[in-house]
Order: sequence, then structure tokens, then C-alpha cells
Amino acid sequence: DFEYDVTVPAGYIVAGTGMIQNPLEVLTATQRTRLAAAVRSDTVVRIVTEAELQSGAARPRRDGMLTWRFKAQNVRDVAWAASPEYLWDATGWEGILAQAYYRPSAKELWHEAAKMSQYSIKEYSGRWLRYPYPQISAVEGPVSGMEYPMVAMEAKDETREGLYSVVTHEIGHMWYPMIVGSDERRYPWMDEGFNLFINIFSEEGYFKRDDT
Repeated sequence: DFEYDVTVPAGYIVAGTGMIQNPLEVLTATQRTRLAAAVRSDTVVRIVTEAELQSGAARPRRDGMLTWRFKAQNVRDVAWAASPEYLWDATGWEGILAQAYYRPSAKELWHEAAKMSQYSIKEYSGRWLRYPYPQISAVEGPVSGMEYPMVAMEAKDETREGLYSVVTHEIGHMWYPMIVGSDERRYPWMDEGFNLFINIFSEEGYFKRDDT
């Protein structure tokens, strides 16, 4: 179990492993209302919009520093990402938040990333084992693909198919090695092999195609 704080300039938005413990301090009233609606919604809710980023309405205040507090249970590690440019989307599946954080430069494809995250946890939960955590966050950035508990980091990508392939792959790692707990540095073939296998079903289902 982890409790950790991330102190950043007030204009930044933070994504991280676990759940935010001080939403009254780091989120606006509008964002808190949208998040409450998103977790019960099958459609994507825009938590932070581009217009709000540009106007300054995306943050409770613009100056100074803010500390984001997170708590995560039954995880092997934590990770976080922060940017003053993050657009933030969310939707839900059976009480679990499926989120996406991305910069405006990636919005052409990433506007669908929260839905991709939702479908991934739904697919893997139904076919293998129910997702045990309260949220999953797909985070856009410079990394081509890397996984941490509740955080899946992906690059911008060039195609919808390519983005889903990486999103669902990194989210697949929540099952193996995150839940299983294997040594992914010493035995990468274990989690990569299993993950590539489960990705086949996920990609087939999302795009409604037959890859056999």
C-alpha cells in the first residue's frame, strides 16, 4: 500500500497510480461533478476541456504550488505524470474509472483513449480476471509504451489502430505482471508472452474483426 504526494506548479494536472485523496484542493467543483458522473457513465465525459485550459478555468488557482495526494492499495509500485497541457477524459465500467490524459497536439486520436481504456478493462475482466483497482489511466507522452499499476503510458501514435494496440497492450500488463507479481526484468518473456496473447482478443473485439 502506498500514500504519496506530488507537489507541482498550480497550473499542472497530475495523473497517477491510485486515487486522489484531496480533490477539494486540486480540482474545481466542475471537475469533481464531472468525475462523479463519469464513473457511472458508459460514454466519455470531458473532465478538462481545451477551452478551459486556454481560459485558466481548468485549475482552482493559477499561482503558487499545489500538492496532489494519492493513495493506492495492493500495488507493487506507483508512477505519476504531470503537465500544464493535459486534457482529461473519463468514463466508467462497473464503478471503475477509465481515464485518458493527453496534450492538445494528440487530440485527433486521443479523444478516444478513455473509451479504449474502458473497453480494455472490460474485455480482460470478462475473459480472465476482474480488474481489482478503482481506476486505469492512459497517459500520452514521449514514451512509446510502458506500464505501471493503474497507469499506462503511450506515445501520440499515428493511427487509431496503432494507438489502441499500445493502449490495450500496456493495460494488459495490469494483469501480468502487476496482479501476478512476476519479475518482469528477469523473466520478461512471461508477461510479454501472456500479454501479446490476450491482446489478440482485445483488438479483435474493439475493431470487430477476426485475426485468426
